[in-house]
This record gives sequence, C-alpha cells and structure tokens, in this order.
Amino acid sequence: MEALKQFWAERAPRERSILLAGALLLAVAILYLVAIEPAWTGITRLERSLPQQRANAAELEALLAEVKTMKARPAVATMSAADARKALEESLTRAGIKAARIVPLSDGDVQLTFSDVPVGRWAPWLAVAERELGARSTSVTIAGREATPGNVDVELALRLARK
Repeated sequence: MEALKQFWAERAPRERSILLAGALLLAVAILYLVAIEPAWTGITRLERSLPQQRANAAELEALLAEVKTMKARPAVATMSAADARKALEESLTRAGIKAARIVPLSDGDVQLTFSDVPVGRWAPWLAVAERELGARSTSVTIAGREATPGNVDVELALRLARK
C-alpha cells in the first residue's frame, strides 16, 4: 500500500486526473460487463420464452383438471363375461355401429370385426368402451377403404373388465 501512495504522490495533478478518469472508465466497463449486460440479455431471453412458458402452464392446468375429473369418476365395476359382452353390445348400439362379427376368445377376451365402419364413429366408441366398460385393446388392425373414404375395416381384440 505504501508503494501505491508513493506512486500517487509522484504524479503530477494532470496525470492524476487522467489516471482517475481511466480507473473510472475501467470500473464502469467492468460494472457493465459483470452486472448490467448479463441481466439485460437475461431479461430479453426470458421475455421471449414467456409465451411458451405460459402455454406450458396452461397445458399443465388442463391436465390437472382432467386428472381431477377422472379421480371424481366412480371406479369401473367388474362384471361377469356374459354381462361384459352384453354391455359391449349395448355400447355398440348406442354408438350406432354394428360389429360384423363378435367372437369370444379362450382367455375371456373378445374379438370384434368391423367392416366398412366410419372412423368418426368407431374411434370415439372405442374411447368410450375403454373408459366406461374398463375394456382394454390388446390388438388392433385397421385397413382403409378406397371405395368409401373415411371408412375402415377393423379387427379388434378387447380385454373386458371382469370378475
């Protein structure tokens, strides 16, 4: 510290002014590079990502609301194989579609064949059957129909909720 005091005392007033101005300029540059510029670019980056973050938050809120409604629903009751098949046929009737063939499989599952069925009716029916009847698709084969656009042929194996 003594060497610094001696160095400063040996300088002329004009030199001291120039050294002070240089030190002040250096301090301002360091302050800008260390504190102001990173904060400024960070704020800009965060402002650009804010709409995406808000969209993500809205999506999470929607998923949370869906989970709450699903938890509020009563659990799917298990039923006998005969009752399950009857409920399945009633569900098909309500959806306005008819299976070309319903074949019980050896493990209690059911294989359904649909011919020339509209996708706009079949896909929602499957979602309803899974949700309301506790059915689970174990195998699905879908083939498009060139003669009737929007219709498909479907081979579907369902595992029904049962006792």
